[in-house]
Amino acid sequence: MILLINPKTTKPTEFQSEFFREPNLGILYLAAILDQNNIPVEILDLEQYYGLEPEELNKIIIEKIEQYKIIGITSLTNTFYLAKQIAELIKKSNTEKILVLGGPHVSFQYEEILKTEPVIDFICVGESETSFLELTNLIIRDKNNKMSFQAFERELDTIKGLAYRNLEGNVLFTGLPKPIDIETIPLPSRYLLSQDNFYYRAASVIINRGCPNACSFCSRQKLFPKTRIRSLDSILSEIRDIISYQTYNYINFYDNINIDKQFFHGFCRLFIDNEIKIQWGCELRVDSITAEDASLLKEAGCKLIATGIESASLKVLKNNMKYQDPNQVITGINHLKAVNIPVQAYFVLGLPGETELTFHETLDFIKELPLDNNDKINYFVATPYPGSRLWDERESFNINIIEFNFTKYDCQHIIFGTSDLSVQKLEKLFKIAKDIEQFFKRH
Repeated sequence: MILLINPKTTKPTEFQSEFFREPNLGILYLAAILDQNNIPVEILDLEQYYGLEPEELNKIIIEKIEQYKIIGITSLTNTFYLAKQIAELIKKSNTEKILVLGGPHVSFQYEEILKTEPVIDFICVGESETSFLELTNLIIRDKNNKMSFQAFERELDTIKGLAYRNLEGNVLFTGLPKPIDIETIPLPSRYLLSQDNFYYRAASVIINRGCPNACSFCSRQKLFPKTRIRSLDSILSEIRDIISYQTYNYINFYDNINIDKQFFHGFCRLFIDNEIKIQWGCELRVDSITAEDASLLKEAGCKLIATGIESASLKVLKNNMKYQDPNQVITGINHLKAVNIPVQAYFVLGLPGETELTFHETLDFIKELPLDNNDKINYFVATPYPGSRLWDERESFNINIIEFNFTKYDCQHIIFGTSDLSVQKLEKLFKIAKDIEQFFKRH
């Protein structure tokens, strides 16, 4: 009845066996919801066909969609064009197929997409576990009862979190859905992933939705306005589920596991008390890590910490609502390195307020960090993703977006200039930043 498609999203540089991630967890959750409600569902994860040419992928898609009425496609900003191409291919093959898009990008761009992309029938905005299920049930009822267009539209209007074109061709949005109780969501349906083409070795686990921070470059707080942290029992169940597949040897935990100190300590104790041996890594704020925290992470078996440092300039950080003291960052990293936990540090070039001086201040800061050849530095370009403050409040940030090709919204392309740094100057600084990144890879 329903096919959920994950476009090919991984960059060639990300094909590392120990950190290769699963497909977008959103479709695994949707599949679990549908399965729980006895609605037949299948996943087509195009990551599992990463060695094939586009023509071969298209043939697989056309063959796969034949038996399905409803097709859901997930989309990130820089993969929207892929989702669009898949949608056009499907509609060209069969105009009767119902196409539903979801994901962060389309959640913020739904009006423009529905006005310009006639092949898209519906967009699920924000958290879509409820809206997609209700839409699916409505389509099933319509198939059985043959509702009038007017009756069908009245039913659509009762589904929160849905955007669509009405009979007159106008784009309608039914309003934001209520934040979902994440304890009611079943575990992601990893069992629906095909085992024929690629065996995933690293699993991704989401431990929370939403974020209490308001960083200018992030859209999470707008996508999930209410911050919710999963229960430890729920997380333990998912860890055990992952281990049971016997194909995974690593788990990545997202996003920021130390938002709440009590939860953070309980999370670490989860591995210790239950004698869980699978290797794992996570993202967290390093500025609040104590010596006790670092020792607990080590005892729990943590193999890698990823942390967003962004800049060493307090002015730049404050200007972008990243309230973090670089001195405390150094202290936290010192604690982690004292127990030999590798660190992957993220930095961002070109945030509003950045100057050549603050950039070199950050480079000097990097040189002071107690990093060794087990650690990594990643330097990204500031990117105004739709839904972020940089996108929504570009005028107040005084940035000039010069690139609207979303395929380049991958943190590796210059998207905007500022009053302090021109695009040409940013390109020169980014080359220097990448040289620093490569230095850490070689040493």
